[in-house]
Amino acid sequence: MEASELLGPGLVERLEQLATCPLCGGPFEDPVLLACEHSFCRACLARRWGTPPATGPETPPTACPCCGLPCPRRSLRSNVRLAVEVRISRGLREKLAEPGAHAGKRRGGRIPTMGCLDPQGEDMKMTWRRFDAPTPKASNSEDELPEDYPVVKNMLHRLTADLTLDPGTAHRRLLVSEDRRSVRLAPPGTPAPPDGPARFDQLPAVLGAQGFGAGRHCWEVETADAASRGDSSGEDEDDGESLYALGAAGESVRRKGRVGLCPAGAVWAVEGRGGRLWALTAPEPTPLGGARPPPRRIRVDLDWERGRVAFYDGRSLDLLFAFQTPGPLGERVFPLLCTRDARAQLRIVPAEG
Repeated sequence: MEASELLGPGLVERLEQLATCPLCGGPFEDPVLLACEHSFCRACLARRWGTPPATGPETPPTACPCCGLPCPRRSLRSNVRLAVEVRISRGLREKLAEPGAHAGKRRGGRIPTMGCLDPQGEDMKMTWRRFDAPTPKASNSEDELPEDYPVVKNMLHRLTADLTLDPGTAHRRLLVSEDRRSVRLAPPGTPAPPDGPARFDQLPAVLGAQGFGAGRHCWEVETADAASRGDSSGEDEDDGESLYALGAAGESVRRKGRVGLCPAGAVWAVEGRGGRLWALTAPEPTPLGGARPPPRRIRVDLDWERGRVAFYDGRSLDLLFAFQTPGPLGERVFPLLCTRDARAQLRIVPAEG
């Protein structure tokens, strides 16, 4: 087995996502952590925010380039942990790129230790040593990584944005769970909340509370059995109505009236309908996956600068479909969940499952 297959190309690519600054698109250099938990190169953030005035009672307000939350300059702190993980990712990529590197030959069936990178400090050395463990089988799923890889698994888990839903955007017929991570149709007789400018009034949808205006982000959505397998009954089975849709929507998506469920309407999504999965393309939806039922877990991968929104099987990480725009998406983008059926509950779940 080639060394580049030890963790699988999908995992290596996702590790590199963690090592990439969302502003410059390159590896983190001297990463800093904001109060909202997003990280950037110190120099990149300084260029984005500009130099504060030398005089004056107050400095101009500053906000996170990713989520837009206010983040005072004084809240900045060095992200030492991320700096270590960046070096791990870089060293792992270099080792896996070595020509002729075979598991079980030159390295005795073990992933090369990162000690050769000459890290500073005993804590770093202990981190490197965690990679000097028996070689796992090739895999594209972190679920299959052995417990000897806690650092890698932790890095992969942090790729999934810690998302919640915004009840203020939810259609009045939808019920958002108390933890704000799942949504379903409200039972009959449930009091409807008051309408508001941010609330969808026709599309039974809800947006995520966190929006992204830079960088790469991913999240996973789990669908209920009836929705994902299409095992509905009665007229629901015959009319081919969409049971659910999930993906991403731009901040400009219409909240009132008919919503265009396609990229022209600032929506990049797939839907479960008739026991199949469809990409919401224009002028007609694109069927996906042949006659196979939709996956129970679907991963949404947003690359803001590249203008790409991709969907993967949450278990196998097989690509299902990708929307591609000519350039950056141009506005903040939010997770989007939509359900039209009482059985089609949607829930945001951790990537590790």
